[in-house]
Amino acid sequence: MLALTGWQTAPQVQLWQDPWFWQVLKFTLWQAVLSSFISVLLALPLARALVMDKQLPAKATFLRWCLLCFVMPSLILITGLVVMFGFTGWLTPFLNLVFGEGWSLYGLTGILLAHVFLNLPLAIRVLTSQWGSIPSSVWKMAAQLQLKGWQRFLLVEWPALRSVLPALLGFIFLLCFNSFAVVLALGGGPAATTLEVAIFQALKYNFNPSEALFLAVTQLIVAGSLFWFFNRWGKLEWLAPASGGQTWRPATNLFTRWLGRGFYLCIALYLTLPVLGLLPTAISQGLAGLPWLKLLKASGWSLLFALTASLLAVLMALQLSWMSSTQPAYLPKKTNSLEGFITRLAALAALHHLIIPGMVLSVGLYIFFMPFINWMDWGWLAIIWLNALIALPFAFSQLKPAVFTYQVNYQRLAASLGLPFGMYWWRVVLPYLKPALERVAAISLVLTLGDFAIFGIFGQPNYTTLPWLIYELAGSYQLAAAALASLWLLGLAFIGLMLLERK
Repeated sequence: MLALTGWQTAPQVQLWQDPWFWQVLKFTLWQAVLSSFISVLLALPLARALVMDKQLPAKATFLRWCLLCFVMPSLILITGLVVMFGFTGWLTPFLNLVFGEGWSLYGLTGILLAHVFLNLPLAIRVLTSQWGSIPSSVWKMAAQLQLKGWQRFLLVEWPALRSVLPALLGFIFLLCFNSFAVVLALGGGPAATTLEVAIFQALKYNFNPSEALFLAVTQLIVAGSLFWFFNRWGKLEWLAPASGGQTWRPATNLFTRWLGRGFYLCIALYLTLPVLGLLPTAISQGLAGLPWLKLLKASGWSLLFALTASLLAVLMALQLSWMSSTQPAYLPKKTNSLEGFITRLAALAALHHLIIPGMVLSVGLYIFFMPFINWMDWGWLAIIWLNALIALPFAFSQLKPAVFTYQVNYQRLAASLGLPFGMYWWRVVLPYLKPALERVAAISLVLTLGDFAIFGIFGQPNYTTLPWLIYELAGSYQLAAAALASLWLLGLAFIGLMLLERK
């Protein structure tokens, strides 16, 4: 962070007079606005259908697939979109007939397709959980009052949704505002450049630290301001249970029911075809001609980095959760202590991950330590630590409630056993927190497996990871090899999902 304030080098502040800078900022904001509104607008009718239609098939499976789509490494999706909608894609001839020869995946169109794919599942899970939280007694009361149609929506459903919609829009907006891999791969040129991509180009290709610092500070200020604004509406529970239970729901008319089922089918196809299309492409040129050695080597590096980073994230999240959870009433309170202040500051930093995106962290660390460290030799260390920091907020938010429950209900009883410190943690605390730790480790592993932005700054060719290998293969039009690598990466992510969602 000292680097971002000019401790090592002064930001190139004259860029604010450059029209190119304002074009980049305008496009960054515009694509985030479009992506967030489209995602939420599409999720609203589908979430209602998932809750209100009891006969809708495979609802739980679909919601689990939505979770995988949200945490899916973006390079898998990008490869699938290229296979479906690229210059030689399956659906490109049909799109050329509909839209003319001017159809192109690259640019704002491709960015929106990818962002909606990645964030629509989050909106679906959040809104489904919110709709499903309406008690049966409220639905029955509405039925007794003979509320129907818009009356029931405005008096029963809308009050449950309006508390979460601003936070949901803001969260998706910031995810798209901080997007890197999607814009780099599908932007298609300078006209579709965002701040993250501009930072990467300034540092990696032009090696202009002053320009990179100015862009990073700009992104930090804008993202921080927006996060403070949107955070006023609370946080989202996107890891909510995959089903809404068996609570009573009023019957819907035939037209609304079949309209919801048709919408459900369209969204399900949209979320599955880009991934399913990878399989025939991967085997189209024969398995013998694919770069298996590169794939295995990249898999090894990806797993090594991801496992190490996720372990660090879990350990840091456990420590922060233990320190920041409310102490039971029988323990002495910490007032005006330096430790208490540091604890609150650390917990605050762990939660506010959207203020400082991975690219800003990478640039700050790169420039601050550039005079002291040869990143050609030690870039792997930055990849591990920064990925752990990126996964830390998700791990912290999931682990803190379990730690709080333990401290309130069981810490006094466990302390009365008089066990040594090591045995106390090994025999009492960790077994109680085991389910939460498994979920945290799984989500951290999936998130760090898909890292692309941090490796783009610190990575080197001698330890290429799977996401970067996919990017290189797709960039050189080796779509069969890129599809195979994407499916392999998806398989690793799916294993993490099984750990995350298991009973």
